[in-house]
Amino acid sequence: MTDNVTPKALKDEKQGIYFGWIVVAGVFFMVAASCGSIYSFGVFFVPILKEFGWSRSVVSGIVFCFGIAYAITIPLIGIAADRFGYKWISILTMGMMGAGFILGSFASSIWQMYLFIGLLPGIGACAAIPLPISLISHWFVKRQGLALGISSAGIGVGAAIMPLLIAYIETQAGWRMAMLTLGTLILLTYIPIALFVMKLPQKGYVEAYEGLTQVQTQKVTINRKPDTTLFQALKTKYFWSLFIIFGFTILCLGLILTHLVPYARDTGISPLTAASLLTIVGFFSIAGRLAAGFISDRCGAPKVLFWALLLQGIMMLWIPRIDSLGLFYTFALFFGVAYGANLVMIPTLTANIFGVKSMGAIYGSLSVADGIGFAFGPLLAGYLFDLSGNYNSAFIFSAAGLFFALALTFVFRRNP
Repeated sequence: MTDNVTPKALKDEKQGIYFGWIVVAGVFFMVAASCGSIYSFGVFFVPILKEFGWSRSVVSGIVFCFGIAYAITIPLIGIAADRFGYKWISILTMGMMGAGFILGSFASSIWQMYLFIGLLPGIGACAAIPLPISLISHWFVKRQGLALGISSAGIGVGAAIMPLLIAYIETQAGWRMAMLTLGTLILLTYIPIALFVMKLPQKGYVEAYEGLTQVQTQKVTINRKPDTTLFQALKTKYFWSLFIIFGFTILCLGLILTHLVPYARDTGISPLTAASLLTIVGFFSIAGRLAAGFISDRCGAPKVLFWALLLQGIMMLWIPRIDSLGLFYTFALFFGVAYGANLVMIPTLTANIFGVKSMGAIYGSLSVADGIGFAFGPLLAGYLFDLSGNYNSAFIFSAAGLFFALALTFVFRRNP
């Protein structure tokens, strides 16, 4: 592996500074910047509709391009990260996302939108969650759920802050200036932090894991599942169950992130207030991630995933009945908790079942479902809206997918 921690870092750890927690802090801010940008697309939806006069399905096609680009490239990016190291792969791909949003601010045609806001950020998104979160699994064993919960809470922070910030800039200076700001923030935040924290531990470094003695660490390591190759993982029911769960979870999430703001604005809610719903979703996803990480270390990830999927599905059945701002906020709160918990449990189960040696490749391959779900969820909702004039059918379809995913969680309760 490349990008290993230096001997000096090992010495510092023995003095009480465990570099793994520095990695957690860095990943927190990296995913806040990158994911907050991805989750801000809903803010641009209505302004782009108004400026160009396209249908909702056509504008949703931008997100479709994003998801497909992500789905195609993430397995290759994960394999490359396992082989060549996480740092430069992450910086290169995230640079594409930042550049895409900057170029997108000058777009004047649909093909430019699909290329700059869809394709380039879709490839860049490989470094938004899968690579940083996969890295955490290399640094933690005993408190892996907690570490993943803390680091991935940055996704919620970004989702809470960025949409509201971008919506404010959009109302003051237009969507183009907002998008230009978005791309610039990605480049100035993610890349400097990645240069410092995207490192793999040296062989033997985790022997002092979380301050444990050598004997205690050996006991913890014994409990870790044997490392599995990607080819071996592909032949298991666990991989494909996780794949389907991931796909339906993100289909629902992509639908909400793209269409919640337009849906709320259709009811007469102002642009800034509608964008604040994404802030509530992101903020309470932090609570969901932290709680899920803490609880899963004690009662197991499959149980947490079951209840989180159930809550998310109930929310999707309820949203067509919402007719007031207070109910929109209530939906955003519970949906945020549910999806936040789900997205912590998937990498947790991946590491627990397959080990960490090929974590980048395996989680990257699972993330193909992430891309497919994010591609088709918004597109399906836009298409059904154009046909019927409402989102009800899309909400019901996503709820049915979540309940099917919920049934698959029982597979993991029999995991040897």
